[in-house]
Amino acid sequence: LLRLRPHDFRPEDDAEVTAGRIELLGDEFAGRARGRAWHKQAVQLWDGATGDAASFTASFNFSIRSVAGTGNSAGHGMAFFLAPYTPEFPQESYDGCLGLFDETQARNYGMTVNATGDARFVAVEFDIHRDTWDPSGHHIGVDVSSMDSRGDYTVLPDGSLVDAGVMSATVVYDNGTKRLDVALAVGILSVAYYNVTATVDLPSLLPEQVAVGFSAATGDQYAGNHSVLSFSFHSTLPTKNSTALPAASLSGGKKITVQLGAGVAAGAVLVLLLVAAVAVLLVRSSRGGRRRRINLPYDQEKLSTTDGDDSLGAVDDEDFESGTGPRPIPYAHLAAATRDFAEDGKLGQGGSGSVYQGHLKEHGRDVAIKVFARGASMEGRKEYRSEVTVISRLRHRNLVQLIGWCHSRRRLLLVYDLVTNGSLDRHLYNNEVTLTWPIRYQIVLGLSSAVLYLHQEWDQCVIHGDIKPSNIMLDDSFNAKLVKLYHSLPDILAGEVTAIRDALLLAINWHHWHDYCDLLLTMSPLAIS
Repeated sequence: LLRLRPHDFRPEDDAEVTAGRIELLGDEFAGRARGRAWHKQAVQLWDGATGDAASFTASFNFSIRSVAGTGNSAGHGMAFFLAPYTPEFPQESYDGCLGLFDETQARNYGMTVNATGDARFVAVEFDIHRDTWDPSGHHIGVDVSSMDSRGDYTVLPDGSLVDAGVMSATVVYDNGTKRLDVALAVGILSVAYYNVTATVDLPSLLPEQVAVGFSAATGDQYAGNHSVLSFSFHSTLPTKNSTALPAASLSGGKKITVQLGAGVAAGAVLVLLLVAAVAVLLVRSSRGGRRRRINLPYDQEKLSTTDGDDSLGAVDDEDFESGTGPRPIPYAHLAAATRDFAEDGKLGQGGSGSVYQGHLKEHGRDVAIKVFARGASMEGRKEYRSEVTVISRLRHRNLVQLIGWCHSRRRLLLVYDLVTNGSLDRHLYNNEVTLTWPIRYQIVLGLSSAVLYLHQEWDQCVIHGDIKPSNIMLDDSFNAKLVKLYHSLPDILAGEVTAIRDALLLAINWHHWHDYCDLLLTMSPLAIS
């Protein structure tokens, strides 16, 4: 199992790998640019000793954007490729060669001669510019050591791949039938689906171990941002004798699917894994003759009162000010914004408090203000402290932004950006409104992006622990915004959780691992005590 983690990819030329994405070509590149990035872990395509060959599935989200001032000409396109490990790419490979094929050879011979030796490749191209060997301007095709798809292509409407937002592609190879299937979904509210199928005998075309990656290129007069936003790769054949990455990064062997409630056997496997993981934590904690104590972002001792109101508890302003972004907002401003918390402005009420809609004149923005109930429970005070000291530092388009806080007059208040379409549960259970499948897909994609950011891409592992429709807000464009975050594990604990998570991935289908990550929450007291 390969995933999109920045340190696992090797960028080349104009490509840059950052947290959460691969920018093959960035906004600053204009003309004669190329970018390539490939996973450092070799993939076992076939095994000469046993005769076994792999079937695999690759899934990725990507985008191609035009750069301001260049119209809708965004370059020549990008490709997903398999090439000999480690790949040796031609130095001159711009324009329609997409960073894969030798440009000099293309000029001299067109596509009548294939790449050979370590320059071989099999690629799926997402082409946006018509070259002499192309069937059209926009098309997807399967390329074998050449940029000529040779009949294995699907023509797309002109302009359909540029500035189309996030596009989703799946590449499936069945070694039994030698069939390579490519599916592409373009658009959100109105989705267009395209596919292409080719018969390709990969073991006869490529060596036993291959690299998988992405490439893109532009010519003299074009510029465009080509980015890979997510990636997963699963093969049925384990990689042998590979030192590129630790073995924990591989899935190994056949794909194993484990689901909660799927049966006694599946449950037993999961329990054994969790017990083993807990044992690892306890052994680590007991080394050196003493157990480690890890301080949470909040400290219960600081929750003692300073004003005689034990039900509220004091908070440490110095700790809160260390957060970036949100700042304290005077209670008077919040009262004025909500007309003294008028009932007709109440958006909802839960066990820990009520939420009101308001308008902060001082900030010039509409807000949602959560007012914790008087006599807030210890859990409510922990939530408040965690929101301000930890969650305020998170920045992601699919998280509701915390813009301010207030703890005065023995009240605890949190101020968020107002998300105008309300929570997901209101749309799911409202018989008068039906969410279309494209919108549902967009919501799932946004939610997954937020969870990936919380679990892997931020400095610490943040586990939500309460993902449900009422905690998923929708903006005007029905983009998902996750709210109500509780649990942040310190760096020292996050490292152990990451190791456990990677171990679980050996036996759990990657599509469901986020569900199991939430189970780790129940293990935190064992690690902290």
